[in-house]
Amino acid sequence: MQPRLVADRLYGITLKPQELALYGGKVLFDLRFAPMAEERDEPATSHFKLMVLEVVAQLDPADELARQGHARLLVAKCGWELELATEQPCRTVDLPEAPQEAALALERIADTINDLARRAGIGQPLGPDVVTQLLLRYRTQGIGQS
Repeated sequence: MQPRLVADRLYGITLKPQELALYGGKVLFDLRFAPMAEERDEPATSHFKLMVLEVVAQLDPADELARQGHARLLVAKCGWELELATEQPCRTVDLPEAPQEAALALERIADTINDLARRAGIGQPLGPDVVTQLLLRYRTQGIGQS
């Protein structure tokens, strides 16, 4: 049973453009993609999946924030929701992942963060190489891994 994509939309975003510009060379990415369901065991024909990308700066020990006890700083977090439909009711957690689901959600996240970064006057933090590397890491490590 292959689900059909009905919609995709921004779920939420946090972006600190000045911090992203300042610490952008020292960031770590955490990518998660998982099904969401209010009733995990309840079959349905409408299903939702959520991808979240967190961009965290690794602070130098000499940095003022690090001296205040912060080893990391969240500089961006963006979630993208996919809405899927199936002909027959099934549990969301049982849906197979379509080949382009993760790529679509990550491209939407990258476009959103890049557009906001551009408007803030900083470079493109999620270029094609970064997106490709994140997708490869996701596919080789599995759902929920970074």
